[in-house]
Amino acid sequence: MDCNIDPKSVVINVIRQKLLDWYDQNQRDLPWRRERDPYRIWLSEVMLQQTRVSTVIPYYERFLKVFPTLSSLAEADEQKVLKLWEGLGYYARARNLFEAVKEVQKTYGGEVPSDPADFKKLRGVGEYSSAAVLSIAYQKPLAAVDGNVVRVICRLFMIEDDPTKSITYKQINTTARKLLDLRRPGDFNQAMMELGAIVCLPRSPQCFKCILTKECLAYQKGKAEELPISKKTRPIPTIEYAAAIIIKERHCLLHQRDRSGMLGGLWELPAIEKRNRKKIELEQCFSSLLRNPVKLKKRTSLLNHTFSHQRWKVYVYPTESSNPVPDNKNNWCWANAEDISALPFPKIYHPILPDIISRLQTHLN
Repeated sequence: MDCNIDPKSVVINVIRQKLLDWYDQNQRDLPWRRERDPYRIWLSEVMLQQTRVSTVIPYYERFLKVFPTLSSLAEADEQKVLKLWEGLGYYARARNLFEAVKEVQKTYGGEVPSDPADFKKLRGVGEYSSAAVLSIAYQKPLAAVDGNVVRVICRLFMIEDDPTKSITYKQINTTARKLLDLRRPGDFNQAMMELGAIVCLPRSPQCFKCILTKECLAYQKGKAEELPISKKTRPIPTIEYAAAIIIKERHCLLHQRDRSGMLGGLWELPAIEKRNRKKIELEQCFSSLLRNPVKLKKRTSLLNHTFSHQRWKVYVYPTESSNPVPDNKNNWCWANAEDISALPFPKIYHPILPDIISRLQTHLN
Protein backbone atom coordinates (compact mmCIF):
# COMPACT_ATOMS: atom_id res chain seq x y z
CA MET A 1 0.00 0.00 0.00
CA ASP A 2 1.22 3.48 -0.88
CA CYS A 3 0.41 5.61 2.16
CA ASN A 4 1.41 8.78 0.30
CA ILE A 5 -1.15 8.67 -2.50
CA ASP A 6 -1.78 12.16 -3.86
CA PRO A 7 -5.28 12.48 -5.29
CA LYS A 8 -3.98 15.29 -7.49
CA SER A 9 -2.16 12.64 -9.52
CA VAL A 10 -5.56 11.42 -10.72
CA VAL A 11 -6.71 14.90 -11.67
CA ILE A 12 -9.03 15.90 -8.84
CA ASN A 13 -10.90 18.48 -10.85
CA VAL A 14 -11.62 15.99 -13.62
CA ILE A 15 -13.01 13.45 -11.14
CA ARG A 16 -15.18 16.07 -9.45
CA GLN A 17 -16.65 17.40 -12.67
CA LYS A 18 -17.21 13.98 -14.25
CA LEU A 19 -18.86 12.66 -11.11
CA LEU A 20 -21.17 15.65 -10.61
CA ASP A 21 -22.17 15.66 -14.30
CA TRP A 22 -22.94 11.94 -14.09
CA TYR A 23 -24.93 12.42 -10.86
CA ASP A 24 -26.97 15.28 -12.32
CA GLN A 25 -28.04 13.03 -15.19
CA ASN A 26 -28.30 9.63 -13.48
CA GLN A 27 -29.26 10.07 -9.83
CA ARG A 28 -32.18 7.97 -8.63
CA ASP A 29 -35.37 9.82 -7.79
CA LEU A 30 -35.49 9.15 -4.05
CA PRO A 31 -38.00 10.90 -1.75
CA TRP A 32 -35.37 12.42 0.56
CA ARG A 33 -33.56 13.95 -2.42
CA ARG A 34 -36.58 16.17 -2.97
CA GLU A 35 -36.09 17.61 0.52
CA ARG A 36 -34.03 20.34 2.11
CA ASP A 37 -35.63 19.93 5.55
CA PRO A 38 -32.70 18.86 7.81
CA TYR A 39 -35.04 16.69 9.92
CA ARG A 40 -36.22 14.68 6.92
CA ILE A 41 -32.70 14.31 5.54
CA TRP A 42 -31.53 13.20 8.98
CA LEU A 43 -34.34 10.63 9.20
CA SER A 44 -33.39 9.18 5.80
CA GLU A 45 -29.73 8.85 6.76
CA VAL A 46 -30.60 7.07 10.00
CA MET A 47 -32.92 4.65 8.19
CA LEU A 48 -30.38 3.99 5.43
CA GLN A 49 -27.67 2.83 7.82
CA GLN A 50 -27.07 -0.86 7.02
CA THR A 51 -30.38 -1.02 5.13
CA ARG A 52 -31.22 -1.14 1.42
CA VAL A 53 -32.80 1.87 -0.26
CA SER A 54 -35.72 -0.21 -1.58
CA THR A 55 -36.51 -1.34 1.97
CA VAL A 56 -36.25 2.16 3.44
CA ILE A 57 -38.52 4.06 1.03
CA PRO A 58 -41.92 2.76 2.31
CA TYR A 59 -40.79 3.09 5.95
CA TYR A 60 -39.60 6.64 5.34
CA GLU A 61 -42.86 7.66 3.69
CA ARG A 62 -45.04 6.01 6.37
CA PHE A 63 -42.99 7.55 9.17
CA LEU A 64 -43.36 11.06 7.77
CA LYS A 65 -47.11 10.69 7.38
CA VAL A 66 -47.31 10.21 11.15
CA PHE A 67 -44.41 12.48 12.17
CA PRO A 68 -44.06 15.09 9.40
CA THR A 69 -42.02 17.49 11.52
CA LEU A 70 -39.29 17.27 14.10
CA SER A 71 -41.62 18.70 16.73
CA SER A 72 -44.26 16.05 16.08
CA LEU A 73 -41.67 13.30 16.62
CA ALA A 74 -40.27 14.98 19.74
CA GLU A 75 -43.74 14.86 21.33
CA ALA A 76 -44.44 11.23 20.34
CA ASP A 77 -44.78 8.10 22.43
CA GLU A 78 -41.74 5.84 22.05
CA GLN A 79 -43.88 2.74 21.54
CA LYS A 80 -45.56 4.38 18.55
CA VAL A 81 -42.14 5.28 17.14
CA LEU A 82 -40.94 1.69 17.51
CA LYS A 83 -44.15 0.39 15.95
CA LEU A 84 -43.53 2.48 12.83
CA TRP A 85 -39.94 1.19 12.79
CA GLU A 86 -41.12 -2.42 13.24
CA GLY A 87 -39.42 -4.73 10.73
CA LEU A 88 -36.76 -2.21 9.68
CA GLY A 89 -34.30 -3.61 12.21
CA TYR A 90 -31.45 -2.06 14.20
CA TYR A 91 -33.94 -0.53 16.62
CA ALA A 92 -31.27 1.38 18.54
CA ARG A 93 -31.33 3.75 15.56
CA ALA A 94 -34.97 4.60 16.27
CA ARG A 95 -34.43 5.02 20.00
CA ASN A 96 -31.36 7.19 19.47
CA LEU A 97 -33.10 9.34 16.87
CA PHE A 98 -36.10 9.79 19.17
CA GLU A 99 -33.89 10.90 22.09
CA ALA A 100 -31.81 13.16 19.85
CA VAL A 101 -34.90 14.84 18.38
CA LYS A 102 -36.23 15.55 21.88
CA GLU A 103 -32.89 17.16 22.71
CA VAL A 104 -33.06 19.30 19.55
CA GLN A 105 -36.55 20.42 20.52
CA LYS A 106 -35.45 21.28 24.04
CA THR A 107 -32.01 22.83 23.41
CA TYR A 108 -32.18 24.20 19.88
CA GLY A 109 -35.82 25.23 19.62
CA GLY A 110 -36.66 22.47 17.19
CA GLU A 111 -34.00 23.50 14.64
CA VAL A 112 -31.43 20.84 13.70
CA PRO A 113 -28.08 22.46 14.61
CA SER A 114 -25.89 23.33 11.63
CA ASP A 115 -22.70 23.38 13.70
CA PRO A 116 -20.99 19.96 13.41
CA ALA A 117 -19.79 20.12 17.02
CA ASP A 118 -23.34 20.62 18.27
CA PHE A 119 -24.89 18.06 15.94
CA LYS A 120 -22.37 15.38 16.94
CA LYS A 121 -23.29 15.83 20.60
CA LEU A 122 -26.70 14.32 19.87
CA ARG A 123 -27.31 10.66 20.61
CA GLY A 124 -26.55 8.34 17.73
CA VAL A 125 -24.83 10.99 15.59
CA GLY A 126 -21.34 10.04 14.40
CA GLU A 127 -18.85 11.34 11.87
CA TYR A 128 -20.63 9.89 8.86
CA SER A 129 -24.19 10.94 9.72
CA SER A 130 -22.98 14.42 10.73
CA ALA A 131 -21.15 14.90 7.42
CA ALA A 132 -24.01 13.49 5.33
CA VAL A 133 -26.82 15.46 6.96
CA LEU A 134 -25.01 18.77 7.29
CA SER A 135 -23.46 18.71 3.82
CA ILE A 136 -26.82 17.95 2.18
CA ALA A 137 -29.05 20.16 4.36
CA TYR A 138 -26.66 23.06 5.05
CA GLN A 139 -23.95 22.65 2.38
CA LYS A 140 -21.28 22.23 5.03
CA PRO A 141 -17.92 21.19 3.48
CA LEU A 142 -17.79 17.78 5.16
CA ALA A 143 -16.86 14.53 3.40
CA ALA A 144 -19.30 11.71 4.16
CA VAL A 145 -17.56 8.34 4.11
CA ASP A 146 -19.80 5.27 4.10
CA GLY A 147 -19.16 1.77 2.74
CA ASN A 148 -19.88 2.86 -0.82
CA VAL A 149 -17.39 5.72 -0.62
CA VAL A 150 -14.75 3.46 0.93
CA ARG A 151 -15.12 1.05 -1.99
CA VAL A 152 -14.94 3.81 -4.64
CA ILE A 153 -11.84 5.38 -3.11
CA CYS A 154 -10.05 2.05 -2.62
CA ARG A 155 -10.55 1.27 -6.29
CA LEU A 156 -9.84 4.74 -7.64
CA PHE A 157 -6.55 5.00 -5.78
CA MET A 158 -5.59 1.33 -5.64
CA ILE A 159 -5.58 1.06 -1.86
CA GLU A 160 -4.61 -2.55 -1.27
CA ASP A 161 -5.05 -2.84 2.46
CA ASP A 162 -7.90 -3.64 4.84
CA PRO A 163 -9.99 -0.42 5.12
CA THR A 164 -11.07 -1.42 8.62
CA LYS A 165 -7.51 -0.83 9.84
CA SER A 166 -7.26 2.60 11.46
CA ILE A 167 -4.30 3.78 9.36
CA THR A 168 -6.04 2.77 6.13
CA TYR A 169 -9.38 4.25 7.13
CA LYS A 170 -7.63 7.51 8.05
CA GLN A 171 -6.03 7.57 4.61
CA ILE A 172 -9.41 7.03 2.95
CA ASN A 173 -10.97 9.87 4.97
CA THR A 174 -8.12 12.22 4.09
CA THR A 175 -8.53 11.35 0.42
CA ALA A 176 -12.30 11.91 0.61
CA ARG A 177 -11.76 15.37 2.11
CA LYS A 178 -9.33 16.29 -0.69
CA LEU A 179 -11.76 15.09 -3.33
CA LEU A 180 -14.78 16.94 -1.90
CA ASP A 181 -16.26 19.61 -4.15
CA LEU A 182 -16.60 22.64 -1.88
CA ARG A 183 -19.14 24.32 -4.14
CA ARG A 184 -21.58 21.37 -3.99
CA PRO A 185 -20.51 19.24 -1.00
CA GLY A 186 -23.93 17.65 -0.48
CA ASP A 187 -24.33 16.68 -4.12
CA PHE A 188 -20.75 15.44 -4.32
CA ASN A 189 -21.17 13.22 -1.26
CA GLN A 190 -24.36 11.79 -2.75
CA ALA A 191 -22.66 11.32 -6.11
CA MET A 192 -19.87 9.26 -4.52
CA MET A 193 -22.39 7.13 -2.65
CA GLU A 194 -24.58 6.78 -5.73
CA LEU A 195 -21.67 5.59 -7.85
CA GLY A 196 -20.86 2.95 -5.23
CA ALA A 197 -24.50 1.92 -4.93
CA ILE A 198 -25.39 1.41 -8.60
CA VAL A 199 -22.11 1.14 -10.55
CA CYS A 200 -19.06 0.44 -8.36
CA LEU A 201 -20.73 -2.59 -6.77
CA PRO A 202 -19.10 -4.81 -4.13
CA ARG A 203 -19.28 -7.82 -6.47
CA SER A 204 -19.20 -7.64 -10.25
CA PRO A 205 -18.58 -3.87 -10.49
CA GLN A 206 -20.18 -2.37 -13.59
CA CYS A 207 -16.95 -0.82 -14.91
CA PHE A 208 -18.39 -0.68 -18.43
CA LYS A 209 -20.92 1.88 -17.12
CA CYS A 210 -18.44 3.93 -15.09
CA ILE A 211 -17.38 7.41 -16.14
CA LEU A 212 -14.15 7.20 -14.09
CA THR A 213 -12.39 4.23 -15.75
CA LYS A 214 -9.64 6.49 -17.10
CA GLU A 215 -8.92 7.74 -13.59
CA CYS A 216 -9.42 4.42 -11.74
CA LEU A 217 -6.11 2.74 -10.93
CA ALA A 218 -7.76 -0.56 -9.94
CA TYR A 219 -9.58 -0.72 -13.29
CA GLN A 220 -6.38 0.05 -15.19
CA LYS A 221 -4.63 -2.83 -13.42
CA GLY A 222 -7.58 -5.23 -13.73
CA LYS A 223 -8.07 -5.38 -9.95
CA ALA A 224 -11.37 -3.57 -9.45
CA GLU A 225 -13.20 -6.70 -8.31
CA GLU A 226 -10.45 -7.57 -5.81
CA LEU A 227 -10.75 -4.30 -3.91
CA PRO A 228 -11.35 -3.28 -1.22
CA ILE A 229 -9.59 -6.03 0.70
CA SER A 230 -12.04 -7.55 3.16
CA LYS A 231 -11.24 -9.50 6.29
CA LYS A 232 -12.73 -12.96 6.65
CA THR A 233 -16.04 -13.04 8.47
CA ARG A 234 -16.66 -15.39 11.35
CA PRO A 235 -19.52 -17.90 11.24
CA ILE A 236 -22.74 -16.56 12.74
CA PRO A 237 -23.76 -18.43 15.91
CA THR A 238 -27.28 -19.84 16.27
CA ILE A 239 -29.21 -19.33 19.51
CA GLU A 240 -32.32 -21.41 20.18
CA TYR A 241 -35.21 -20.19 22.34
CA ALA A 242 -38.42 -21.70 23.64
CA ALA A 243 -41.35 -19.24 23.71
CA ALA A 244 -44.71 -19.75 25.44
CA ILE A 245 -48.15 -18.58 24.34
CA ILE A 246 -49.94 -18.04 27.65
CA ILE A 247 -53.57 -16.92 27.35
CA LYS A 248 -55.90 -15.90 30.17
CA GLU A 249 -59.32 -14.33 29.74
CA ARG A 250 -58.72 -13.15 26.17
CA HIS A 251 -55.31 -11.72 27.07
CA CYS A 252 -51.84 -12.99 26.17
CA LEU A 253 -48.85 -12.58 28.48
CA LEU A 254 -46.07 -10.50 26.90
CA HIS A 255 -42.60 -9.41 27.98
CA GLN A 256 -40.94 -6.12 27.06
CA ARG A 257 -37.24 -6.34 26.24
CA ASP A 258 -34.79 -4.16 28.13
CA ARG A 259 -34.52 -0.76 26.38
CA SER A 260 -30.72 -0.77 26.60
CA GLY A 261 -30.27 -4.18 24.97
CA MET A 262 -30.83 -5.81 21.61
CA LEU A 263 -34.34 -5.10 20.23
CA GLY A 264 -34.78 -2.82 23.21
CA GLY A 265 -38.31 -1.68 24.01
CA LEU A 266 -39.97 -4.27 21.77
CA TRP A 267 -42.41 -6.92 23.00
CA GLU A 268 -42.15 -10.69 22.80
CA LEU A 269 -43.61 -13.89 24.20
CA PRO A 270 -42.15 -15.19 27.47
CA ALA A 271 -38.99 -16.95 26.31
CA ILE A 272 -35.96 -18.81 27.63
CA GLU A 273 -32.85 -20.20 25.95
CA LYS A 274 -33.49 -23.77 24.90
CA ARG A 275 -29.95 -25.13 25.33
CA ASN A 276 -30.89 -28.68 24.33
CA ARG A 277 -33.25 -28.93 27.31
CA LYS A 278 -35.95 -31.57 27.18
CA LYS A 279 -39.60 -30.56 27.36
CA ILE A 280 -39.92 -31.31 31.06
CA GLU A 281 -36.86 -29.17 31.78
CA LEU A 282 -38.32 -26.31 29.75
CA GLU A 283 -41.51 -26.56 31.78
CA GLN A 284 -39.50 -26.29 34.97
CA CYS A 285 -37.68 -23.19 33.68
CA PHE A 286 -40.93 -21.50 32.65
CA SER A 287 -42.53 -22.44 35.99
CA SER A 288 -39.62 -20.77 37.79
CA LEU A 289 -39.79 -17.68 35.58
CA LEU A 290 -43.54 -17.27 36.02
CA ARG A 291 -43.72 -18.51 39.62
CA ASN A 292 -46.53 -20.88 38.65
CA PRO A 293 -46.69 -24.41 37.20
CA VAL A 294 -46.46 -24.37 33.39
CA LYS A 295 -47.46 -27.20 31.07
CA LEU A 296 -46.22 -27.00 27.48
CA LYS A 297 -48.48 -28.34 24.76
CA LYS A 298 -47.37 -29.59 21.35
CA ARG A 299 -45.09 -27.12 19.56
CA THR A 300 -46.98 -25.16 16.90
CA SER A 301 -44.28 -23.04 15.25
CA LEU A 302 -40.56 -22.80 14.58
CA LEU A 303 -39.47 -19.23 13.85
CA ASN A 304 -36.15 -18.30 12.21
CA HIS A 305 -34.42 -14.98 11.78
CA THR A 306 -30.84 -13.97 10.98
CA PHE A 307 -29.40 -10.79 12.47
CA SER A 308 -26.05 -9.26 11.53
CA HIS A 309 -24.22 -11.11 14.31
CA GLN A 310 -26.38 -14.10 15.25
CA ARG A 311 -29.19 -16.36 14.09
CA TRP A 312 -32.29 -17.11 16.18
CA LYS A 313 -34.51 -20.17 16.24
CA VAL A 314 -37.63 -19.80 18.38
CA TYR A 315 -39.74 -22.87 19.21
CA VAL A 316 -43.26 -21.74 20.11
CA TYR A 317 -45.45 -23.72 22.51
CA PRO A 318 -49.06 -23.05 23.55
CA THR A 319 -49.21 -23.58 27.31
CA GLU A 320 -51.38 -24.18 30.31
CA SER A 321 -50.73 -22.04 33.39
CA SER A 322 -53.38 -21.06 35.91
CA ASN A 323 -52.02 -17.79 37.26
CA PRO A 324 -48.52 -16.81 36.11
CA VAL A 325 -46.91 -14.00 38.10
CA PRO A 326 -43.57 -12.85 36.61
CA ASP A 327 -40.97 -11.43 38.99
CA ASN A 328 -40.67 -7.97 37.41
CA LYS A 329 -44.22 -6.81 36.67
CA ASN A 330 -42.95 -3.58 35.07
CA ASN A 331 -41.61 -5.52 32.08
CA TRP A 332 -44.72 -7.65 31.56
CA CYS A 333 -48.27 -7.08 30.46
CA TRP A 334 -51.47 -8.93 29.62
CA ALA A 335 -52.33 -7.81 26.09
CA ASN A 336 -55.63 -8.19 24.25
CA ALA A 337 -55.97 -8.52 20.48
CA GLU A 338 -56.07 -4.76 19.97
CA ASP A 339 -52.93 -4.27 22.07
CA ILE A 340 -51.02 -6.89 20.08
CA SER A 341 -51.92 -5.12 16.84
CA ALA A 342 -50.58 -1.83 18.24
CA LEU A 343 -47.44 -2.95 20.10
CA PRO A 344 -44.02 -3.25 18.37
CA PHE A 345 -42.63 -6.79 18.04
CA PRO A 346 -39.35 -8.10 16.59
CA LYS A 347 -39.78 -9.26 13.01
CA ILE A 348 -39.21 -12.90 13.98
CA TYR A 349 -42.56 -12.95 15.84
CA HIS A 350 -44.62 -11.43 13.02
CA PRO A 351 -45.64 -14.77 11.42
CA ILE A 352 -47.41 -15.97 14.58
CA LEU A 353 -49.14 -12.75 15.65
CA PRO A 354 -52.26 -13.42 13.52
CA ASP A 355 -52.58 -16.85 15.14
CA ILE A 356 -52.29 -15.37 18.63
CA ILE A 357 -54.91 -12.72 17.84
CA SER A 358 -57.19 -15.45 16.48
CA ARG A 359 -56.74 -17.48 19.66
CA LEU A 360 -57.68 -14.46 21.78
CA GLN A 361 -60.77 -13.73 19.71
CA THR A 362 -62.00 -17.34 19.78
CA HIS A 363 -61.19 -18.08 23.44
CA LEU A 364 -58.59 -20.72 22.50
CA ASN A 365 -55.83 -21.46 25.02
